[in-house]
Amino acid sequence: MRTTRSIHATLLASAIAIALVTPALAQDTTQSASDTPEQSTQAAPDTQSSQATPQAGTATTMDTVQVLGMRESLQSAQAIKRDSEQIIDSVVAQDIGKLPDITASASLARVTGVQVTRAAGEAADVQVRGLPNLTTTYNGRELFTAENRSVALQDFPAGGVSGLDVYKSSTAELVEGGIAGLINVRSRRPFDFEGREMSGSLNTVYLDQSDKADLNGNFLFSDRWDTSVGEMGFLVNAAWNRLRFLDSTRENSLVMGVAQPGQTDQPGFRYPDGVGTFYGQGRRTRPSLNAAFQWKPNEHWEINADFLYQAFRSRDNDSYMFVPLYSADMQMSDVDLAEGNQAPQARGFTATGGLRPEGYQASVDAKTDTYQFGLGAVYQNEGVRWSSDIAFTDSEYSLTQNNIDWAFASTPVRDVQFESTGDGGPSYSFRDFNLFDPANYIFRGFFDRNYMAGGNDFQARTDFEFTPESGFITKYQAGVRYTDRDAERHNGERYGYIESAGLTYLDLPVGLTTTGGGFEGSSGGPPRKWISATRNSIRRNADQLRQITDSLLPADNTDFDTLGDPAYNDLQTFTANEKASTAYAQVRYAFDTAIPIDGSLGMRAVQTETQVNGTSRDESTNTFTPVSSRNKYTDYLPNASIRFRLSDEFQIRAAATKTRTRPNFDQLNPSTIINPRQGACNTDPTSINCFQSANSGNPNLSPLESKNYDLSFEYYFSRSGSASVALFRRDVQGFIANVTTDQPDPIYGTLRLTRPENGGEGSMEGAEIAFTSFLDLDALPPWARNFGVQANYTYIDAGAEQGPTVAESIPGEPRIPGVSKNSYNLVLMYEQPVFSARLAYNWRSKWVQEYLQINDPALGGPGPFLPLVQDERGTLDLSLNYTPIPSMTIAFDVNNILGDPITNSRTYNVEGDTYTRQVKYLETLYSLGVRFRF
Repeated sequence: MRTTRSIHATLLASAIAIALVTPALAQDTTQSASDTPEQSTQAAPDTQSSQATPQAGTATTMDTVQVLGMRESLQSAQAIKRDSEQIIDSVVAQDIGKLPDITASASLARVTGVQVTRAAGEAADVQVRGLPNLTTTYNGRELFTAENRSVALQDFPAGGVSGLDVYKSSTAELVEGGIAGLINVRSRRPFDFEGREMSGSLNTVYLDQSDKADLNGNFLFSDRWDTSVGEMGFLVNAAWNRLRFLDSTRENSLVMGVAQPGQTDQPGFRYPDGVGTFYGQGRRTRPSLNAAFQWKPNEHWEINADFLYQAFRSRDNDSYMFVPLYSADMQMSDVDLAEGNQAPQARGFTATGGLRPEGYQASVDAKTDTYQFGLGAVYQNEGVRWSSDIAFTDSEYSLTQNNIDWAFASTPVRDVQFESTGDGGPSYSFRDFNLFDPANYIFRGFFDRNYMAGGNDFQARTDFEFTPESGFITKYQAGVRYTDRDAERHNGERYGYIESAGLTYLDLPVGLTTTGGGFEGSSGGPPRKWISATRNSIRRNADQLRQITDSLLPADNTDFDTLGDPAYNDLQTFTANEKASTAYAQVRYAFDTAIPIDGSLGMRAVQTETQVNGTSRDESTNTFTPVSSRNKYTDYLPNASIRFRLSDEFQIRAAATKTRTRPNFDQLNPSTIINPRQGACNTDPTSINCFQSANSGNPNLSPLESKNYDLSFEYYFSRSGSASVALFRRDVQGFIANVTTDQPDPIYGTLRLTRPENGGEGSMEGAEIAFTSFLDLDALPPWARNFGVQANYTYIDAGAEQGPTVAESIPGEPRIPGVSKNSYNLVLMYEQPVFSARLAYNWRSKWVQEYLQINDPALGGPGPFLPLVQDERGTLDLSLNYTPIPSMTIAFDVNNILGDPITNSRTYNVEGDTYTRQVKYLETLYSLGVRFRF
């Protein structure tokens, strides 16, 4: 098994050594101009409060070290952090259209306290200090995707972003953030440049598992000019990103079986009652366009307008094989038992008879279109600043899915290992079975889905600031904001089970291919290739497949009487409206004492009115009735902060705030989505493995509330060098988590229902340690001063009372799902005028994915809730840049160099015994291209 522990030790040792040595050396040398801390020069503020969208400090020429891309971006990010009223970390593009990574979400993974998940060749699911409950803004205006509360940050290509600001504490003038904070995406604007600017990039991206390469690029044009009515500027930036990925997974079933007498001569041992292989393959395309206009009629007024278009297009081709091992007539021989478990557990056996292996081939098309238009004005004159801003946002996501379900025509002998050597997880093979004969595959059924989700909003705000000429109150602030938000989701699906007809692939109007690829770096494992229908032929002939399915269903089944995509199901539909009215007031203060002190005191009040409409089903009469849920509440969100400037280099901050996160609209949805049938329902309806899965919302959810306490020690020993320690605590009420339970249902028998529930109280305590510096030391030779390091570490101790269903099994405050206790980043940098390099390592410790109910035959039915845990993992990335002439840079990037798989494990009894649930192999991404600037 590949290990990265030696890499952990080496990288951490290097970071600690540099972190300890550099400040000490800095104190013993005479500071050059590059080492002298200096207040940043802020660019002109936009239509929001100047703190709502901080501007990077202007580039400064240093006497001893030339300011280049990475060094300049670190200086700008450091200036934002040092001078901000909030506790904030930023990522600043090191060049026009060049964040440190390929997408915004990947860059955020380098920020102290930020954690992400990785799949499909990209980073997603951004969390701050272990929490996903974020508010996202674009140039200070709230932005979201479809019906969600926040935007998909992976939809922002690096070419369209100037900087990313992660607010970990709030002040009253900011759009109310979630309990995790607020992330603001900053775009370029024409007044950022002195005159005309043309720049762009063109690069080829290659992913090793899919063995596919695609062209990506972006282009920016900006200009500003003087007119008789003042100065104007216009900017447009377009980007095109595409990648084709293949993620490969081998997995054990979530359910543990028990060997029965008559199945084996060693009954009573436990084992996962199925094994499987999954290929998640697809093509993701993200075109985007943003434009900005600025007009400054005179020294007092500024008008600006912003336009954003984001698009997402995916064409997925998913393949799944599942080998069931739970039939009563299955025989087990050559049993290999594991040692050290509380209950006997099989490492492997040979299975004869029983149920046939089965699977599906899915063709999924999805797309998102998001638009935002914003218009704002700012007036400033003699200590008075007034700004007003309006914005319109519209976002829609849609998906269509067609699945061919199949089963083997016979049941071959199966040799199964549940914990294989190397990376762990299952391995299996079939005896005397031809996986490449289409006659060996039976058409089991056809699944059809049509899904749409959307959202739009109108937002308006007015802010007022007054800066008095004297006194300890340095600024008075007040403002109002209003939002009107609509959200909707519609879903229609149908499934026709026709396995008894005995049709094979040869009887279907589809083209055939073989699955394969993936599992890079893995030896052995399950079969990697088998016959499957091609993605395009399923989609192209979907109506013919619907007709075949309809002709073989019983006459009273009318699900497939109509062709085309299925109609929306009222039970799987909701619409929502939310109106929020906000007012805030805040003062900033400063005392010019022996130790200068400044800070802020404020209050933000938000009144929210929500209405969610759906449909309910009367279980006794099977009738459908429209339902509506209304709610109205007011949040009072105070904030207080103080900063002690002990010297030009050292400052201490403290902040106390209250934040809240509204439930997502889909979490409030009173409707229920019924998923495709799973498990043994088709072959053994009385089996414990027969269930119908479903998802629903919970209109009775309450907002999450958090009281937040932050303390930060910050030492800035040069303009690109700093060390900081931050301590934080969050006291949270009402954590929302998905809970899965088995419930009786008059139509489906057993319904495995997943729905959100509020938990009780919870707390998060943690620390963040960060160090950043180039080695700008007089004691070092000039070549050594081109090296730099960024290192940060985050510790989070997080627990929360679970919802009442889970709390019966897990009392107290178990770990919050999604939160790693430990995570760190280490970035080693080298930069000089012609060549630069960056080696970045990101690691997070194991974390609970979710608490799942054990549906265990050994316990006589549904059992306790126990955790599914993802194991620790690290990611190593490399970036090389060569600049032969000032206007052109050749760039080479590699993401996920190590290629270590993602593994998770399932606890299956109260004694704590576990087994590997999944082993997933992700893409390694290579990019080669050129950036240009004129």
